[in-house]
Amino acid sequence: MSRFFPQSIQARMALLVGCLVLLAALIALLGIFNAAQYQQQLSLVERYALTLQENSRARLALAQAQLAAKNTFIAEEYRAGDYGDFYRHTQQVNDYLYAESLRNRPVDDLRRESETFLEQSEDFFILLDQQEADYEQLSRINLDQMDPAAGRMDLQMQDAYHQDLAALRAELAAIGESIRFNILIGQAAMLILAALLLWAVYETMYISTPLDHLTSAVVAFENKSYHPEMLAREIPRRDELGKLARAVDGMAQSITKANQLREEFLHAAQKFIPSQYLEFLEKDSITSVRLGDHVSAEMAVMFSDIRGFTSMSEKMTAKENFDFVNEYLQLVSPIIQKHDGFIVKFLGDGMMAIFPYGVADAVEAGIEKALMVQSFNETLKQRGLPAISVGIGVHTGPMMVGMIGEELRMQGDAFSDNVNLTSRIEGLNKFYGTSMIISEDTLQQMPQPVTLKMRSLGKAVVKGRATPLGMYEVYAGLPASQATLRDVTRDDFERGVTLYINGKFGEAGKAFNRVLERDPEDKTARLYLELCADLSGKPAPKNWDGAIVMDAK
Repeated sequence: MSRFFPQSIQARMALLVGCLVLLAALIALLGIFNAAQYQQQLSLVERYALTLQENSRARLALAQAQLAAKNTFIAEEYRAGDYGDFYRHTQQVNDYLYAESLRNRPVDDLRRESETFLEQSEDFFILLDQQEADYEQLSRINLDQMDPAAGRMDLQMQDAYHQDLAALRAELAAIGESIRFNILIGQAAMLILAALLLWAVYETMYISTPLDHLTSAVVAFENKSYHPEMLAREIPRRDELGKLARAVDGMAQSITKANQLREEFLHAAQKFIPSQYLEFLEKDSITSVRLGDHVSAEMAVMFSDIRGFTSMSEKMTAKENFDFVNEYLQLVSPIIQKHDGFIVKFLGDGMMAIFPYGVADAVEAGIEKALMVQSFNETLKQRGLPAISVGIGVHTGPMMVGMIGEELRMQGDAFSDNVNLTSRIEGLNKFYGTSMIISEDTLQQMPQPVTLKMRSLGKAVVKGRATPLGMYEVYAGLPASQATLRDVTRDDFERGVTLYINGKFGEAGKAFNRVLERDPEDKTARLYLELCADLSGKPAPKNWDGAIVMDAK
């Protein structure tokens, strides 16, 4: 059956509509045919009914004519009037015999009997009009001649009546049969119509249910929750919806796979260009990044690297060096992200990071990084490796961050004299023997009042700049014992720095001696003490501002 039944929805719907139209056309034609047939049958019934009516009137007129003839010789006073009644009634009989309804009917015998009856009647009335009528002869004519003729006429008209009545009954029976036949046809049409309506409902459900599934699949695809089982029932179909289901499934799986690959790509790309960097550049994804995209703003920059790593790496293989640096960076890099910063680039065992949303973020990240290094040193000690230290420098100022390179190879970077200055500040940790230095500009933009564990380092002129830069050591990230000694000696240290800046080298040296008496490991105090010893007993140099001039980076 399925071989001959169309698989196409369009073809099935066309077939369904065609069947409905054909059924409607057949019902309409049948109605027209039945109407014409009923009209013809009703015409016949009307004609037979009229014929029966005329037949009945003729028979009644014949009987009245007989009665009028008898009355003429029974009572003489009625004779004149009965003549007229007789002829009037016989005329009614003749009207019937020659009526249109009896055309093409075998009534010749009846007409001959009528003529005979009239001839006998003429003889009867001629004798009756004589002076001395022979009533015995009149009676014989009436009884033996006129009445038998009238009887024969009545019988023939009665036969005609019964024939017409039988024909009428036959027509009525035919109409009844036609009505019953049409009722059967109507019932069959209703059954066929019901079957077609059921077919229409089935086709509607056959179409609407897959469409619901397709709609749900598309919505699920839009919501990224599509799975092939959603169209498992529609895919095997051989009609248009099956083709559409296969197309939607193929498209969904292809796009889903493409989206998965895209997500994997974007996830992998974030390892090279972090999502925070994209947000800072106001880009939705890495695919939107273009060469030259940048943002100019005032922000904090951090440089950091491992102190003494070069000598340490000489005792390691290349792979050990590689693994060690990656292990260190995996520990400290999340700290940058935690404090709303992002790493612009790695510099071997060091890094450069920016903090666009707050200076305090950079300082707090630097402190936490120093504390993380202390924890890492415990791990290194267990491995039998020497402890490491880091140098951290933080500065704040206007800069431009964006994409540099060329179309086939680009990377993020930051450009500004302040970036270079931050690198110099980080390098000063080697000179001062400190771990973390922030610039005076950074301190001024910190939320006030500043409660950090820190002390002033005085002023320095870094290589490449002529303007002295105020600097501060943040020692909150040092081991607790060292941080405590910094707290105890901070007043003497900062007094010594102030005296040094004012050119009072002897008094400054005494202040730094007091610091070293309590904290012999304070390398910065020892540095200043040596500077004071070199300058002690001499007048302050011309244009002295207390800044230490750095000849190296």
